Amino acid sequence: MTSAPQLANGPAIHSCMMPNRGAVSIGAARLTIAEVDAVARAVVAVQLEGEARSRLLRSYEFVQRLAETSTPVYGLTTGCGPLATQPIAPERREEFQRNLVRSHACTLGAPHPVSFVRAALAVRAQVLAQGYSGVAPATVELLLALLNDGIHPIVREVGGVGASGDLVELAQVALAVIGEGQVEFHGKSMRADAAMAEAGLSPLTPRYREGLALMNGTSFHTGAAAVLMSRARRIMAAAEVAAAMVFEALRGNLEALAPEFQLTRPHRGQRAVAERVAAIVRHSALTGSTESAAGRQDGYSLRCIAQVLGAVVDALESAAAVIETELNSVSDNPLFLVDDGRVVHGGNFHGQPVAMALDQMKLAMVELGVMSERRLARLLDATLNAGLPPFLIRDGAGLRSGFMGVQYCASSMAADNAVLAAPASVRSVPTNANNQDVVSMAMVAARQCARVIDNVERMVAIELLGAAQALDLRGAEGAGTGTRAAHALIRAQAPPLIEDRPLDADVEAVCRVIDSGSLAGAIEPGW
Repeated sequence: MTSAPQLANGPAIHSCMMPNRGAVSIGAARLTIAEVDAVARAVVAVQLEGEARSRLLRSYEFVQRLAETSTPVYGLTTGCGPLATQPIAPERREEFQRNLVRSHACTLGAPHPVSFVRAALAVRAQVLAQGYSGVAPATVELLLALLNDGIHPIVREVGGVGASGDLVELAQVALAVIGEGQVEFHGKSMRADAAMAEAGLSPLTPRYREGLALMNGTSFHTGAAAVLMSRARRIMAAAEVAAAMVFEALRGNLEALAPEFQLTRPHRGQRAVAERVAAIVRHSALTGSTESAAGRQDGYSLRCIAQVLGAVVDALESAAAVIETELNSVSDNPLFLVDDGRVVHGGNFHGQPVAMALDQMKLAMVELGVMSERRLARLLDATLNAGLPPFLIRDGAGLRSGFMGVQYCASSMAADNAVLAAPASVRSVPTNANNQDVVSMAMVAARQCARVIDNVERMVAIELLGAAQALDLRGAEGAGTGTRAAHALIRAQAPPLIEDRPLDADVEAVCRVIDSGSLAGAIEPGW
C-alpha cells in the first residue's frame, strides 16, 4: 500500500489532515449513524465523553480484583471457546491475551476501505466506553488517538463469520493496538509500533482481558453498516432527483403524485417520496397536466415512483433503526456489572441483528437499481420516450450511438445486483468445534451490500446523465425549479453529449456529486 487509501467513491484520507469541525463524543448517551460516518470520512475528531473515564476506571478495578481471586471468569482466568475449561495462570495471562489476538488476526484478500476501519475503531471505543468490559481508560484513549492521528490498522475483507462478532477483523485491529500489526500511516504501510512511535503513542500491554475485549463483538460490521447506510441515504436522495428529472423528460402525468391519492395508502415512504418528487418538478412546463390519466397510462417506472421508492425508503429506515441500536449496545462477553458485583455471560456478541439489517439494506438498494435501470431503458427507447431521439442523440443516419454503450454497464450492474440479492444472514456454517454452531455471516452481508451500493450509485449516476441529456433535447428551460437546479449541477460535471465519446469519466464525476450529498442542496429552492 503505497498511496493514501480511498474511501469508496470518496476522497483519500490523509493522516493528521482532519478539518476542524468539532468532535464526536465517544461514550456519550447516543452515537448516531451520521456521527460514525463523519468519523469514517475523517471530517471530525473524536474525544472521550467526560463521565466515561470514571465508568471505565471502576470496571477496570473490578476486573483487577477478580483476577486476584480463584473465581473462573471467561477470557480472564480461563481460556476461550471450547478451551474455556482450561485455567490460565496469573503469570501467563498477558501471554494468553497476546496469543488470543495473534491466533485470530487472520484476514485475507484485499484490504477493507479505510472508512470501514475508522468506523470500527469508533464503534468499538463506544462499546468499551460504556464500562461493562473491564478495560482501562487507556485502552479506549488509544483507539481514539489512532483515529485522530490517522493510524489505520490494515484489515482484509475475507474471514469473518459474525459469530462472536467480528473476531478476525477486530483481532486484526487489536494486533495493531498491541503494536504488532500492520497499519496505514501517511499513505504508507508500516508496523503499528513504528507508526505509534512516530505519532508519540505507545502500544497497549494486554494485562487482563484487553485482547478479548477488543475483538469480541459486532463493531466491525456495525461500523461498516453505518457507513453503508449513510451512502445508501445519499444515493436514495439522488435517486429521487433522477426520478423527477426523468418524470419531466418523459412528460409524466402529475396525477400519480397527487397528495390525496397518497393519503389513501399512507405508507410514510410513499407519501414522502411523492411530496419530494412533486416539489422538485414544481412549476414545470414539461410534465403532463393533472387531468385524468385514463387515456394515457405512464409505465410503472414513472407512475409508481412513489410506491416503489417509498418502499425503499421505509426498508432503509427500518434497517437504520437496527444499526443505530447496535451502535449503542454492548457487544462483549462476559459483561462486568460493577454495581451488582457480578459477571454475566451470554451472547451479545452475535451478529444476527445487523446481518439481517444489512441484507434488508442490500435488498432495498437492489430495487432502487431496478427502477433506475428501467427508467434509463425507457429514456433510450424511441418507441417509449415520447418523441426523444433514439439513445438520446440527434442523428438520423445512425452514425452516432449516444447512450447505447453506457446502458450496457447499467444492465450488467442490474444483473450483478440480482445475484447479490440473496441473503447472507441465513448462510450459517458452524465453526469453532461446533461451539459457534449458528453464525450470522454479517461481514459477508456487508461486503455484498457494499458492492450493491457501488453498483447502484453508478446506475443512478447514469440515469442522471441520461435525464440531463433528455432535458437538453426537450428544453431544460421549461423544467421545474428543482429540476433546473439539478440539471445545472450535472452539467457542471459533464457536458451534453453531441458527438460520441466514452462516458466513464462522466459517470464517476456524477458519482462524486451523489456521494457528496450536494444534489439535495442544489435543488433546495424547488424542494
